Amino acid sequence: MGKSLFEKVWDAHVVEELPGNNSLVFMDQIIAHEITTPQGAIQIDEEFDGRIYDAKRILAINDHVAPAKDTATAIQAEVLRKWSKKHGIRHFDIGENGICHVVAPERGYVQPGMTLCCGDSHTCTNGAFACFALGIGTTANAGAMLSQCLLLKKPKVMNIKVTGKRKEGVYAKDLILAIIEKVTFKGGTGYVLEFTGEAIEALDMEERMTVCNMAIEAGATSGMIAADETTFKYLKGKEQISDADFDNLKKEWSAFKPDADAQYDKVVELDVTNLDPMVTWGINPGEAVQTSGVIPSNAEDKALEYMGLKTGDKVSDLELDQAFIGSCTNARISDLRIAAAILKGQKVSIPTIITPGSQLVKRQAEKEGLHDIFQDAGALWTHASCGPCLGMSMGVVAPQNRCISSTNRNFPGRMGMGARTHLASPATVAASAITGKITKAQDLKSFVASK
Repeated sequence: MGKSLFEKVWDAHVVEELPGNNSLVFMDQIIAHEITTPQGAIQIDEEFDGRIYDAKRILAINDHVAPAKDTATAIQAEVLRKWSKKHGIRHFDIGENGICHVVAPERGYVQPGMTLCCGDSHTCTNGAFACFALGIGTTANAGAMLSQCLLLKKPKVMNIKVTGKRKEGVYAKDLILAIIEKVTFKGGTGYVLEFTGEAIEALDMEERMTVCNMAIEAGATSGMIAADETTFKYLKGKEQISDADFDNLKKEWSAFKPDADAQYDKVVELDVTNLDPMVTWGINPGEAVQTSGVIPSNAEDKALEYMGLKTGDKVSDLELDQAFIGSCTNARISDLRIAAAILKGQKVSIPTIITPGSQLVKRQAEKEGLHDIFQDAGALWTHASCGPCLGMSMGVVAPQNRCISSTNRNFPGRMGMGARTHLASPATVAASAITGKITKAQDLKSFVASK
């Protein structure tokens, strides 16, 4: 019987099978950041004499509140900074940093067939590289740094088969919002989602990262996409990947795809041929409709109350107070190019913040003049940070204000106490920033599709 992609990676990393359906699983790469790592780092030094298994398998990044916004976050950053230096851990600090799920792939720290963990739920982003990547808690992360292993129960596998060809102006964010709306935001609990099908194969690597990034929003342990020529092309030339060894690596990576007769615990199919841009209306990522849609009749009262809506309301009639493009979901160079194509020669009508995913992305965007397009349109162009996405800094939304955002979560209070967040693609966010209402880019006279 054939194996799924997940099973191939899992089987290659099980160190020992344990009672209770548990397994000791080796982690190839650990990512540390300043919010969840300092507590564990201090404990490792104080209680275990700093006995890290392998410092070369740890990557540290100051990203969540970077630079620090107050004394508390400055202390967190300092702990990670000093601890990394003490143990010889590669550390991306202010000036070289970025969002961890952007930096790790763009630098080549994520490769097909790997296992990877981080104290951040959106670690599943890295599954786009045929990697089993999962978010874990502070204690588990410290344990992984001590032993290079995690104690895990083997998850089930759900095949999300996405077929059809996208219409012009429909992006990866629209695909994943449609998938979560179908699966529901808890429907993937206990599963790894393997995304397959012609619509997935047609995505570039940055789009695949967007899709896998939000697997957790369906409740899944992680999301994964098979390695192919698109993967190999992206990885070639990355700083952590040897040019001399690339052909051999490529042969190894080619094995990380599901067998033709792979068996799955569940299969969900979605045809995106007629899909229009999506936007969330409620308080979880599964509460989403197409931008031409209305608030559904079966909407829960608590969602309607929090969002200030009623059933039958057109989402395109909703007036917005703020717009944000950024986060580990949609802050890569392709996302910024899409937004710039829409904002060029236009003016935003609401406060708009645009945050690159890393310093490398920022420099590339500025080399292409995208920052001038954003600022000429009246948007604020910032440095890389997670801050606005989780309501910590650089763009906290006021109570009852509506923000259309390219981020990944719209839970109550996510972007600020009482804030009302509507998730959408960078294209929809940019178009909406111009009109001040939820607007798909195709409705603008100036729209020119970038794909």
